[in-house]
Amino acid sequence: MKLFTTLFGDRPSLQRSLVFNIVLALVFLFALVIAILIRESYEHLRERTELRLTLEAVEIAGQIDPASENLGLDSDGFRFRSRDGLYHYTVLDQTGQAIVGGEQSDAIAPVLPGLVAGQPQIFALSEIRTGVILRTIRGDDEWYVLVSTHAKGSGKSPILVFLDELSENAYFVLAGLIAVLGAVFVTTRRTLRPLITISQQAHDIGPKSTGARLSSDNLPSEILPLVAAVNGAFDRLEKGYRAQQDFSSNVAHEVRTPLAVLRSSIELIEDAQVRDGLKQDVRRLDQLFEQLIDLSRAEALGPASFQPVDLHLIAVDVASDMASLAVQCGKSLAVAGADPCPAEGHAGLLSIALGNLVRNALSYSPEGTEVEILVLDTNPGWQVLDRGPGVPQAQKSALFQRFHRGAATPQQTKGSGIGLAIVKSVADAHGATVTISERPGGGSIFTFEFAA
Repeated sequence: MKLFTTLFGDRPSLQRSLVFNIVLALVFLFALVIAILIRESYEHLRERTELRLTLEAVEIAGQIDPASENLGLDSDGFRFRSRDGLYHYTVLDQTGQAIVGGEQSDAIAPVLPGLVAGQPQIFALSEIRTGVILRTIRGDDEWYVLVSTHAKGSGKSPILVFLDELSENAYFVLAGLIAVLGAVFVTTRRTLRPLITISQQAHDIGPKSTGARLSSDNLPSEILPLVAAVNGAFDRLEKGYRAQQDFSSNVAHEVRTPLAVLRSSIELIEDAQVRDGLKQDVRRLDQLFEQLIDLSRAEALGPASFQPVDLHLIAVDVASDMASLAVQCGKSLAVAGADPCPAEGHAGLLSIALGNLVRNALSYSPEGTEVEILVLDTNPGWQVLDRGPGVPQAQKSALFQRFHRGAATPQQTKGSGIGLAIVKSVADAHGATVTISERPGGGSIFTFEFAA
């Protein structure tokens, strides 16, 4: 099946369509050639048979001796008595009666009156038999020499004759068919090679190579309008992508300054309770803003920005950065597993993704428990294990959607619902998967795992 797909392509593919149409045309051409060969074979066989019959008739006529018994012919010989020969021989007198041989046919009598001495006449004895009759004169007497195709085996059709000849050259025919199919395959592959090239070019275009375009070199003229349209679409996408980047940059610049001013103004408020409440709101607003920027960066991430990273080192750095938060919450952080753990990716966004998983675990874990970061060694990745209340099965898939929050707990800091959406976007950009499973003894296991 794999070989068939390699030769002829997938079911809706252009390669299969080309191969099918070329083979169909060759089948039609082959059938036409066979029909022509059969016709030519029949004509050649008929002409050869008529020539042979004429030569045989002339030879028999030259052997006639009126003074001898049976005209000097051996009436018991192979020519006149055998039923296994190719031809049937008969000599008739001027009244049409057979003297030597025994050919009898109603088609003979009508031919005799119009014969000219020395000129053979070809005629049909029946639908499948042909005869040549020759009028010869010896002195005052005349005879008719008739040579006809033998009844036995004479009904073999020209098609069967052609197939017999074809079977004798079966190896050459098979070699020719293989050569034709090989030529079809090579021709199809060569024809589709430019399409494969521009497909690879389109695959390589990403956020880090937005200026790249499909090349029109060596492309068939029928494909050029499609390439031009695709390049035009890339131009519009690049313009939109640049506009989005500019917008994000402008927002980052415009929002950070007012937040800094607001944070400074809050510090001047004398009422401690009001001041602390406003500072918490500003902190949440700042976090939400940073998460939105992270989410935008994750969705724009492409393989061109990947570099070798050590997932164990990232885990240690995240744990170090969040250790103070864990202590404030009355919990602890631990890192275990593979060291080192090499992978390909964007170190900054991978740190953000793992940090969001750890922050989520700390929010839901009760005081006095430990959140563990386990570095995987089978397939590169992490597992974040907590002792929280767990995630209901119905919420597992929705938990990674934007602005979706799990059930709140007394220990949970109210979040924005974007953190796990960022994790999912980073995972998708890296070809990784994020899953949630139950932890034995209570809690959840969030697994961020790269493909093998």
